[in-house]
Amino acid sequence: MRTLPRRRAVSAAAFTLIELLTVIAIIGILAAIVIPTVGTVREKAQRAVDSNSVREILKAAQIYAGDNQDRLPDPQSITNATLATPQPAWRWPGILAKNNILTDPTFWFAKNDQAFSGVYPQFIIQPTAQRNSLHTTFTQNRSPSWEMVGGVKMSDAATTPVVYTRGLQSNGLWSATSGVYKDTGGFIAFLGGNVSFFSNVQTANSPFFSNNPASTSQTKPQDIRQAIPFNTSNTNSSARIYGIPPPAGAGGMVGSAGGTLATRGP
Repeated sequence: MRTLPRRRAVSAAAFTLIELLTVIAIIGILAAIVIPTVGTVREKAQRAVDSNSVREILKAAQIYAGDNQDRLPDPQSITNATLATPQPAWRWPGILAKNNILTDPTFWFAKNDQAFSGVYPQFIIQPTAQRNSLHTTFTQNRSPSWEMVGGVKMSDAATTPVVYTRGLQSNGLWSATSGVYKDTGGFIAFLGGNVSFFSNVQTANSPFFSNNPASTSQTKPQDIRQAIPFNTSNTNSSARIYGIPPPAGAGGMVGSAGGTLATRGP
């Protein structure tokens, strides 16, 4: 009598509950390590883009000076007939676009700016034959990511700040509400061409030099107003800092829509 072959026992391959929990735990640990790292890398990459934007804005301002008696953009000297803007601060970027030096609006807005809406403007200048007004998508409910110094000449000191990340306060710290990167720091572009990131510009870390030629102070200024050109004989002709506060959280900015005057350094 033939006997049937004994069936081989087939063991089902399956994870136990403990093994599944272990795998889930490992995935969670890896995610906790990788996700913050990816965010940090992305932020650093965007800051590299922002650094380039600030550098290009500075170069554009210097090119403008070459055709305008060595004077960088100065909203005080630009009339409404030349360029009509909602506030004087907008004349600084506007005059560069009007002269076809820097016409790309994306240079003026950092992608990771907490005040950036996520949508770039279409134009800087309103496309008309006169080209004497700004496009509403550039100005309406917008805050440029940079503050700008008007009234600077190419003959001023190479250490003169020209453009910097919005939100720098008079105490040398960036504002947590109006700062582009909150209170972690910002870029400063100097007339000599140097662009650097500073976590703060307080006394020990200040890159500024006093605008007072007779200064004998052993302490560098931390208030940027004391580092831009100051005219003792006519303070109204001194340099001014321009900036458009964000729609929300405008606290702490030195620059203003109408321009904030320089003050005598120590």
